[in-house]
Amino acid sequence: MNVLPELIERGGWVMPVIITLSVVLYARCFRLLYSLGRIRRALRGAATPAARRYLQLEARESFRRQRVAIGPMIAAAPLLGLLGTVSGMEKTFENLSVAGEKSMEGLAGGISEVLVATQSGLTVAIPAMLLVYLAHREVQSQVQAVNRLERGSGRREGVA
Repeated sequence: MNVLPELIERGGWVMPVIITLSVVLYARCFRLLYSLGRIRRALRGAATPAARRYLQLEARESFRRQRVAIGPMIAAAPLLGLLGTVSGMEKTFENLSVAGEKSMEGLAGGISEVLVATQSGLTVAIPAMLLVYLAHREVQSQVQAVNRLERGSGRREGVA
């Protein structure tokens, strides 16, 4: 099973770039999710409002820093797929002009390259976008949890 070399061969020269981008992108996404999970666990054990606010700020800052790096990578993946598409179409038309209408094999190979590159770029970008959305929801959830805790402890302090 040589799936990766076959994918690179079928998708053209842009495939190693898309694969490298995907490794870096998903490493960043999972690092962000791990960081937010660690903060969530720490938030549960935070005893003081100041500690909770600090953790809330840490979650927001962690998300902001990672999003700044992740966003352009998500945008680049489909663009790289599009670049592979253009490259594959160029190769296809070149094959047709050289071989004339006799070479349906050249046409099919070029179209295959186009589709693999496009699909790969989208396959990298779409799940990463969903992971960033989940991370954003986690940060929002942590902010709401801290706000609820502060409102709850503020009422108790005001009553006493």
